[in-house]
Parts: sequence; structure tokens; C-alpha cells
Amino acid sequence: MPYRTKWFLLCLILMLGLPGPWALAVPRLKIDPPVKKIPLDQLAILKIRLEWPQDEGPYEINSREPMLENLTLEKQNQSQETGAAVRHTLTYEFRPVKKGAAVIDPFEVSYRKSETEPWIPLMIPEQNMTVVSSWPLRSILIGLLIAAGFLALILTGFKVRTTLAARNAARNRPPPDPKQRIYAKAEESIATFVSPDPKEKLIHWSNLLRTVVVTYYDISDGKTTLAEVLSRLRSKGLLAGEWNEVSRLFEQLSEMQFSRQDIPAHALEQLQKTLLQYVRGKIIIGNLNA
Repeated sequence: MPYRTKWFLLCLILMLGLPGPWALAVPRLKIDPPVKKIPLDQLAILKIRLEWPQDEGPYEINSREPMLENLTLEKQNQSQETGAAVRHTLTYEFRPVKKGAAVIDPFEVSYRKSETEPWIPLMIPEQNMTVVSSWPLRSILIGLLIAAGFLALILTGFKVRTTLAARNAARNRPPPDPKQRIYAKAEESIATFVSPDPKEKLIHWSNLLRTVVVTYYDISDGKTTLAEVLSRLRSKGLLAGEWNEVSRLFEQLSEMQFSRQDIPAHALEQLQKTLLQYVRGKIIIGNLNA
């Protein structure tokens, strides 16, 4: 076989990556092409890998800068990993210029064993891709951020408006009725006062009821006796139901207080519930009138 024919077949085998007796003695070519669609704001990556057994020793690798259409070469570097096999990687990073078709023209990567040997070329085929608009997610994220900003402004405005309304309402709200403090204090004292002596409890409850009554009906208390309080209360022309309720409570307290018999615990408990119900009724009426 003529020498030129052998050389042509060797080059053809190397370029096509076909297995053969010569392929085992030269670097094997592998190409990782760029993706077919490149967003305008991203880089197109082309990787060329040459692999050969470690026992073959080192190869010198040389690459030419390819001709480009609608692309610019941003970066080019080489790296090499050594193990059972040696892997030499050439990485090209291309930046899109504008939307549309983009082309990396065919170019050569050459190798040789030593300076005395000729360069053997490996042909890298043409790479075609399309440059498209930036990834839609970016626009979506920008839109979401803008929407979130508007929402935050709306919520802040609503919160400020609510706070101002609450302050105005508090400012315009009439001052609390001082009578309510008296009712609340009497309610708490009736519910919590503790004494081993039932008569002491009755005296305490009677004083609290007197305080609530004179406060509710605007009766000047001073040193007025209970009989005088009831007399003034009658002169106010109360409805029969109101008068009977108040007079019956005072009468019940007085009878139990001056009784010579032991007072049953359940009777005290029932009277306490009745007094609490009466005082709470005044609290509710006061809140309704506020």
C-alpha cells in the first residue's frame, strides 16, 4: 500500500474516531457540544476531550481559535487529569452577541509526541445553535419581586391606616365610667373574700352591696344609715321589680347577719351567687350605656 494512502487512512481513522490498530496508539477524541438553544445572557460551552493510556506517555496538545458567527470567545482554558488514562480537556466559553443563529466554524486541534514529530490534526466539526431571549424565569422572578414590592406597600399602608384609625378611635372614645371600677372591685371582693366567720362575710357583703347601690342610683352616702339609703331609694320612684330586688337583698343579708342560728354553708353560697349576679348586672348595664 503506498505511503500516502496509509497516511490518509490514518488521518481518516483519527478524525472519525473509528477503532483500528492505529487508534489505540493515539489520543481518542470526544466532543461535548453546546446546547442547541443559548439564552442571550448565558455562555455557550464547548468541551473537547482527548484521552490516551498513561503508559503511552505525554502528548503535546495545540488548539486554534475557531471562526465564529454571532459569538465572541469569552474564555479558553486547558486542564489535564492523570489516572489509568490521561484526560486532556479543552474548554471554550462563547458569549452570544444577539438573538438569532450562531455558528462555531470547523477548526483543528492538533497533537504530537515530541517537537521532532509533525502535528497531527483532529477536525472539530461545525457547531450550530440558536441564541434566544433570556430564560423566562428571570422575567417571572422580576415580575414577582415587583408584585411583592407593591403588595408590601399596600400592606404597610393598610397597617398604617388601621393604626391611625385605632388611635383616633381611642382618642375620641369617652373616658371610662368611674362607676365601673367600683362595680368591678365589689364583684372581685364578693367572690374572693375569705373568713372563717360567716357573720364577718355577711357584714362585708352588705357593705359592698350598699356601695354598689348608692353608686348606681347616685345616692349621697356619707354616714347615712341603711334605712335612710332605702328611704332615698324609694323616693326615686323605682319600678317595683327594681325596688323588690334591692330591698330583698338587704333584708336577706340583715336576717342572716342577726340570726342566732348557725348559717348553713349552702345558704351562704347561694347568697353569694345572688349578690354576684346583681353586681354583674350593673356592670353589663353600664357597658351598654357607655
